Amino acid sequence: MTGNSAPRVENVLESVHESASAEQTSALAMKLASSNPSCSAYYLVGDLGAGKTVFAKGLASFFGIEPSTVTSPTFSLVNRYSGGKRLLYHVDLYRIETERELEELGLEELEEEGAVLVVEWAEKLGRHRSPDATEVSFEVEEESKRRITIREPVRRERH
Repeated sequence: MTGNSAPRVENVLESVHESASAEQTSALAMKLASSNPSCSAYYLVGDLGAGKTVFAKGLASFFGIEPSTVTSPTFSLVNRYSGGKRLLYHVDLYRIETERELEELGLEELEEEGAVLVVEWAEKLGRHRSPDATEVSFEVEEESKRRITIREPVRRERH
């Protein structure tokens, strides 16, 4: 956002959650989205099988998109979901290896559409990271137990 009246990120609010099932992970995503329905970007970070796509399904569900239609875009790189309250792009950067490949995805254009952008393997974004994004990190503690850390930017109105 630009201009004098735009909110600016002042700080980050961090919360840590435990999840013992896919249902709990999905419910956490829905709760997060409901607490800030105008959030435009979610950056998901974690190992393979940590719960990133399950979390994306929960976000999609909140926005009125059937979660069973949400699949990991590992090979397509970007999946587009419409028909809900907001357009949602689900991006998977696992196979992205260079800055050029990242730029060719056109993430800036997707953000400009007013869509929700959900990015798996967001650590690969580098300089393309938005300071306004909510970051969600997943740690596998046991086979079905996850520690999920959410970092949300706290915005203040400029005067």
